Amino acid sequence: MAGESASAVAFHAGSDALGVYARASVDPKVYGETAILKTAYWFTDQYYLFLAADKNTGLFNVEFRLKQGDSIEKLKEACAEFCNNLLDQAVRQRVLEETSAVRDSLLRKAFFEAKTPLPKGMVSNETRLAQPGQSYRDDPVKAGSAD
Repeated sequence: MAGESASAVAFHAGSDALGVYARASVDPKVYGETAILKTAYWFTDQYYLFLAADKNTGLFNVEFRLKQGDSIEKLKEACAEFCNNLLDQAVRQRVLEETSAVRDSLLRKAFFEAKTPLPKGMVSNETRLAQPGQSYRDDPVKAGSAD
């Protein structure tokens, strides 16, 4: 129908020769492959997970199997929890991307101003230590410049 959109996640449950399973088919264009993989990783302590990209639909299939037992209801619940965690991880990835320049600048500044020990064999010239209130911008020997 016109105007309707498909869900970014679809569920399927069933059984095969290996036992029962539940599968969440996720649209990587909505959530991102990194968010899908990170979310899946956090479920590996309780479930066996099988991941595969469906070349026909473009969806990323995440199949859950119990490590012990055969409760289809528990697997369906895991898929639902996976979707909640997937949304959380997708938002975290987006915030990380949006704030990476600020974070990188802060880290560069923090490590640049940190006092590190001299390499073995190098003698320190204590006459060139920073004075109180002095910053790297006032460095008379321009140790931090790219020149």
